[in-house]
Amino acid sequence: MSSISLAAVLSFCAAACGDLLDVDTPPVDEGNEEEEVESVYSFHDEFDGDEVDLTKWTFQNGDGSDYGIPGWGNNEKQYYRAENATVEDGLLKITARVEEYGGKKYTSAKLVTQGIFSQTYGRFEARIMLTSALEGLWPAFWMMPADSEYGGWPRSGEIDIMEIKGRIPDNVSSTLHFGNPHNYIYKNYQYPNNGKITDFHVYAVDWTPESMKFSVDGEVYHIIRSGQWYTDGKGGGENPDAPFDEDFFIILNLAVGGNFDGGRTPPDDMMPAQLWVDYVRVYDLDYLLAENGATTDEGVTDADGV
Repeated sequence: MSSISLAAVLSFCAAACGDLLDVDTPPVDEGNEEEEVESVYSFHDEFDGDEVDLTKWTFQNGDGSDYGIPGWGNNEKQYYRAENATVEDGLLKITARVEEYGGKKYTSAKLVTQGIFSQTYGRFEARIMLTSALEGLWPAFWMMPADSEYGGWPRSGEIDIMEIKGRIPDNVSSTLHFGNPHNYIYKNYQYPNNGKITDFHVYAVDWTPESMKFSVDGEVYHIIRSGQWYTDGKGGGENPDAPFDEDFFIILNLAVGGNFDGGRTPPDDMMPAQLWVDYVRVYDLDYLLAENGATTDEGVTDADGV
C-alpha cells in the first residue's frame, strides 16, 4: 500500500471543502469599499461623529448684523449660536428654542460650507425632517454663491432646494432667485401618501448648464430651464448661463419668524423644535450625467410660479 503525503491530504481537503464552503469567493475588502464610496461624492457628511465636523462646516452666528443684514434680511427673530447644533445618533440636530439672547427671543443655528466647499453643477441632496409642525418655523436647505461674481444679491443668484412653512405639514417648496430687480421662480410640492414634514425626506437639486431639477424622494416636481434665469450683473447679459455658472456653497438652518410666512412665530409652550439632518451628499456633474435617469421628469412641466 502506497503512503499518502500530508500535503496531498490537505490539498484534497481544501479542494473538497472549498466547494462546500465557497472559500473561493474573495473576502470583501471593507477598506477599498469605503474608499470607493468616498470617491462617489465631491462632498458629504453622514453625521456619524459626536460633534459638528469643522473640516466640513462653519457657523454663521448672530442676528445678521455682522453681515450687514439685520434679521438676516428677512425680519427673522432668532439669534444663531453654534451651541444649538449637535451631532448624535447619526444625525445633525439644529435646535430652535425660546431663549433670550443678543436681543432676540429665540436661538437656533446656521451651518454653512462657505470657505470650505463650493461647486458648480452636480447633484446636491440631503435627508431631512422637522420634529414639530409649528407655525413660525422656517427650516431651509439652500445655496449661495461663493464669490458673487455677478454682484450682490440677487444678481449672483440663490438656490433654495428646500424651504418649509412649519404650519403647513404636507407641503415644501423650492425657489430660484436671480436678476435685478429681484425675480424668482418657485414651486410647491405636496407629499404623496399622507407624507409630512415631520417624516424624513430626501430633498435634491440636479443642476446642469441646461436646467435645475428639484425633487423630493426622487420625484422631480420642479424644472427651471436656463433660458428662464438671467442677471444684469458683470458680463451676465451676454452669458445665457449666468448667474448659475459659478460655485455655490451649502447652507442648513432653522429660522424662526420672518417674512417667509408673514411674521408668524411658534407658541412658546410647543418649543423647542429641531431640524434633523441624516446626511448631506454632493455629486459632481460627470457623475450626475452618468446617472442620467436616476430621477425622472416625466409629466413634469416647467415652473409655474413666478
